Amino acid sequence: MRSSLGRMERATADEIVAYQERRLRDLVRLAARRSPFYREWFAASGIDPASIRSLADLGRLPLLDRDHLVHAPERFLAYPRALTWPAHSSGTSGRVVTVYRTPGSSAFELSALQRQWGWFGVPPRPRSLLLRNHDPDPHGNGALTREVPGARKLVVSSYRLDRDRLADLLAQIRAFDPQVVEGWPSSLTLLAGLLRERGEKLPVGAVITSSEVMTAPQLALMAEGFGGPVVDHYGQTERVAMAGNCEAGGYHSFPDYGITELLPVPGRTDCWEIVGTPLHNWGFPLFRYRTGDEVGPAPPRPCTCGRAFPLLGRIDGRVEDAFTAADGRPLPLPSQVVDDLVGLREVQVAQLAPGCFEFRMVPTPNSDIPATQAQARANVDTYFGPGQTVTFRVLDHIPRASSGKLRPAIRVATE
Repeated sequence: MRSSLGRMERATADEIVAYQERRLRDLVRLAARRSPFYREWFAASGIDPASIRSLADLGRLPLLDRDHLVHAPERFLAYPRALTWPAHSSGTSGRVVTVYRTPGSSAFELSALQRQWGWFGVPPRPRSLLLRNHDPDPHGNGALTREVPGARKLVVSSYRLDRDRLADLLAQIRAFDPQVVEGWPSSLTLLAGLLRERGEKLPVGAVITSSEVMTAPQLALMAEGFGGPVVDHYGQTERVAMAGNCEAGGYHSFPDYGITELLPVPGRTDCWEIVGTPLHNWGFPLFRYRTGDEVGPAPPRPCTCGRAFPLLGRIDGRVEDAFTAADGRPLPLPSQVVDDLVGLREVQVAQLAPGCFEFRMVPTPNSDIPATQAQARANVDTYFGPGQTVTFRVLDHIPRASSGKLRPAIRVATE
């Protein structure tokens, strides 16, 4: 995979299209034979799978959206389910989707990321300080960090960062001697802010970010605290498209990872929705999947990095306010507590006050509300910590933001 990805970043635009069309043809034929959804769709549509041969033919396939992966994701499987594993996410929509991954697709995902890291001089397997929602102390032993055997990663929970434990935490981090720091921008800026308060820095070779749209103040704070360049990538739990910045400052889609279409957003002349067709997940083929993420105009000139990868404008992805725990700790990217609440039409978590959270749920006829509530309480204990107040409200519709999107996590002053 690394060899193939290395060749593609030196390929011409025509060579990239030839690669995409070859993979597309093979994947369409596989899906038409083995995926129940596509087997039935091709039979009903009268379209011969062999007629889908080029990028121009891609538009003959149906557009997919999150509803397909909320209600019947297993119908897309082209491999036996035992050879895959599920993943869940609410993304930016408040509707929890289920997808399936294979060892090959996960290896390709990592290889594509490692290629991007290499543009900034980062080795394929760097010693990485990882700040996301991972719990470094699953057994309740009071540990602040956890080293993952064989992975060269030191895990720090984004929800366990506070002033009182910072000195001990920094001592453990420096003993590990990370080459890069990796995580959500909100988590990384939280650590960078704590470093600033102490007048300290944690120099690394690169800051690897994902999952959130970054602001200029966040970028400045990360640069101050960590020193290294920011290496950002865009992706989704569905893994239908990937993009990231290069060393010359461009933000490129990765065309060997997937085919990226940009559909006009109704009523807008300067905004397009990202639609992805992944070319790597043979066990769970998806074609023309609407991500719900929007992108602005691309730069008018080619990137000076020299790669033939298409340029993207600014991506309007996940933006969330941090919640506050009962003990005053900030809780970045709080929608993690709803990402595995499957079987609901819609779900949202709202902070009514520090340490006081309400789950708003729109069930389906098959929803198991008591089981979902138990899972939500367990998620709050795991990610936010014990001592929080949790309530539930069952609705037939969750109000949208002014943009029309359902935000999976919101902060309100009063109820």
